[in-house]
Amino acid sequence: MTKKARILVRGPALSASGYGEHCRFLIRSLLKNPLCDLYVDNIKWGNLGFDLSVYEEIPELKEVINHTKQLMATNKAFFDISVQVTIPNEFQKISPYNVGVTAGIETDRVAKEWIEKCNEMDKIITISEHSKSTLEKSIYHVEQKILKLNKPISVVPYPVLKSGESLINLDLKTDFNFLVFSLLGVRKNIESTVGWFVEEFKNEEVGLVLKTAMINGTIKDKRRVEAHIKKVINAVPGDKKCKVYLLHGRLTPEEKNALFNHEKIKCLVSLAHGEGFGLPLFEAAYNGLPIIAPNWSGHVDFLNHEMKDKKGKLKKKGLFSKVEYDIMPVQKEAVWNGVIPEGSRWCYPKKVSYKKRLREMVKEYDRMKSRAKKLQGIVEEKYETNKIHNLFANEVYGEKYFDTEIFKLPKISIITSLYNGDEFIEQFMENITSQTIFKSNCELILVNANSPGNEEEVINKYLEKYPDNIKYIRLDNDPGIYAVWNKAIEVSTGEYITNANLDDRRREDCIELQAKALYNNEDIGMVYNDNYQTREPNLLIENEKVVTRYVSPSTIGFEELKSGNAPHNSPMWRKSIHEEYGKFDEQYRSAGDWEMWLRATSKGMKIRKIHIPIGVYYFNPKGISTSEENKSWKQQEELSIASKYSMIKTGVML
Repeated sequence: MTKKARILVRGPALSASGYGEHCRFLIRSLLKNPLCDLYVDNIKWGNLGFDLSVYEEIPELKEVINHTKQLMATNKAFFDISVQVTIPNEFQKISPYNVGVTAGIETDRVAKEWIEKCNEMDKIITISEHSKSTLEKSIYHVEQKILKLNKPISVVPYPVLKSGESLINLDLKTDFNFLVFSLLGVRKNIESTVGWFVEEFKNEEVGLVLKTAMINGTIKDKRRVEAHIKKVINAVPGDKKCKVYLLHGRLTPEEKNALFNHEKIKCLVSLAHGEGFGLPLFEAAYNGLPIIAPNWSGHVDFLNHEMKDKKGKLKKKGLFSKVEYDIMPVQKEAVWNGVIPEGSRWCYPKKVSYKKRLREMVKEYDRMKSRAKKLQGIVEEKYETNKIHNLFANEVYGEKYFDTEIFKLPKISIITSLYNGDEFIEQFMENITSQTIFKSNCELILVNANSPGNEEEVINKYLEKYPDNIKYIRLDNDPGIYAVWNKAIEVSTGEYITNANLDDRRREDCIELQAKALYNNEDIGMVYNDNYQTREPNLLIENEKVVTRYVSPSTIGFEELKSGNAPHNSPMWRKSIHEEYGKFDEQYRSAGDWEMWLRATSKGMKIRKIHIPIGVYYFNPKGISTSEENKSWKQQEELSIASKYSMIKTGVML
């Protein structure tokens, strides 16, 4: 049985906040993934309490959270990967590989503390191109050094999440109603949104439904919101025919869906100063509801799309009503030490433009609705649920391999040097031939370096069973491991190569995952992974004794590779790299693979890591690289290689 990766999600899983929804989005993505053993450390989010109705949306979540609590109360809470959904100030090094997931970037610059904490992670995932760009462009000078983001960052948007509808009683007296969907706060700019609406329609029977709260769904909170909104409305002098309706408290997904599709709800409005993503805007878009908003910050990703003009040329076009704006420093009351820095800027929507868009929506509604339907079709296809869930899971693991069908993968050549391997040969052959894609996609090339052992008896048995998948070559003398590898590569017919040591073992899907990672990342020359380490021979990854994690560095390029052979014992690489960078140097006895990777990366080859342990490395006391007897010459060999590449500064870091 395959040993799954233990993944800890730390975030406000039970919060009604945007980060809470983001955390649940991640949880749904990982629950769908067969390679994940999921744990959830639920944390509080500000003053918001826990919303236990979340358990109805994700029935498995309660058991997962309780199991995680019990495990973390012991000394056995070890996780392969941590994924932390929160503001970067709270990022922590929890596991060998840590992914920071953050969304709340609404300004044009993030705080210095965010950059420092992001750089402690192995990878950052954010929600929009605006958030990504802001993180990348935020630069500080600290103690005469430049502080900027130096970790990989990628974008994973929300998926379309459609549900059924349930009855929602709005009791609307007006037939044409705008919708505002956000919490009260400086950033959301509710006062201007409501006040300017009332100014524009005070003498007309037009409505605005305000779905909001200050902190939570309590009666006390509702009364505070009502009092605040009344002040905003009363600030506009005179009698008013327009209506403002308050909708308070959390809605179920079904109620939310019913709200967006209500026959009297005609348009979603947002005058927020900025959005990390803009989830209500996104939900309006995939429900076909017209939208009025500034063309700035996170939501522009899904509101603007490339379309052909009359001449057939592709041009990016906004499929919503754009409110003009100015970019100016955030208000003093919006400055949040360590989160929203003083001097950072966001957008200030213009009153005249907003009113013009409101009026235009009422007068030309059929045209606006038609445009919204066009946007709906694009968003539903581009942000399809399974597609985005798979993307999120792939980004967490660090590779794109889940969607690739096996028949698309090229042939893989597994090369093995055979010498004095009686103790390991039987289980080695069984382990390799049991790989999920061995029969369909692999060839095993066994090169016997004049071994004194009796391995051939076992090999012949497997040759009869897999005549089309195994090549066996016997040499008259032992030319050294790297000469053997070169010989195997010469006779190989695969596009990908991986070395398999007699005394190491692989998870049953190891070769499949490595091949998929290479296949889906054409710019990558080699992939490697974490392993478990054991000092007991012939232990498969499923064995309960296999618990010690051998962690390789996560971000690796030429400069990092100078410190040691991170790809270690079982990488997979493209055969074509030997045409470009040469063969293994046969003068080396133990570190020739390290020299090969240094040579290739110094000339531009990129390497990537699969951040889960999918193999078992046996620390063999009699091995070439691990024997105490070989320690002296092995150190000299490694020093000569380190010296050879110490002065080279070129290379590509991924």
